[in-house]
Amino acid sequence: MTSKIMSSIKNRATPNDKIYTPLKVVDIMLDFCEYKEGQLVLEPARGLGAIYDKLKTPKEYCEIEEDKDYFDYHNKVDIVITNPPYSILDKFLKHTYTLCDKFCFLIGSYSLTPKRIEVMNSNGFYITKMLLTQIPSWFQRSYIIVCEKLDEEPNNIIFKSLNLGNKCLYCALPCGGMRGKNIKHCKRKSNENECHY
Repeated sequence: MTSKIMSSIKNRATPNDKIYTPLKVVDIMLDFCEYKEGQLVLEPARGLGAIYDKLKTPKEYCEIEEDKDYFDYHNKVDIVITNPPYSILDKFLKHTYTLCDKFCFLIGSYSLTPKRIEVMNSNGFYITKMLLTQIPSWFQRSYIIVCEKLDEEPNNIIFKSLNLGNKCLYCALPCGGMRGKNIKHCKRKSNENECHY
């Protein structure tokens, strides 16, 4: 993808930050980041609650549409877990560095840039685990990254990949790629909260 296209996406008049995380992906995230019951966890972009509703107490959330602005939240937590709004990802990361020693984000592969990693490292955070996947019907491949505050860069990073196929993770119908007049396709997009055909 060209930088011109990415710039137009980043600088669009109305950001497309409502990306609904499928429950199957939430389960993968929680398992991958080794989230443990009893940890104080913050979901800073709750949306419809896909991640938040799967967390055990103690848990807290922010949601701008409920006037609970993440940037007004200043309590220390054990871990932050979210699918952040991409249009303000840098600001989101910067604030996250002040709240915890570990975070798990679901981000688009084009968003994990060398500059962002450099800034992350300069704040004492390092990627310790990353999982590459293609979520059916989403625009780009995604990473689940686990970052931890460490004294020095780790010698090894756990890297995995997971193929989620091309069937909708909500209704299990094909999202594309399969052809034929008798094949029903789900046309749900990542920013829609209902399937349609």
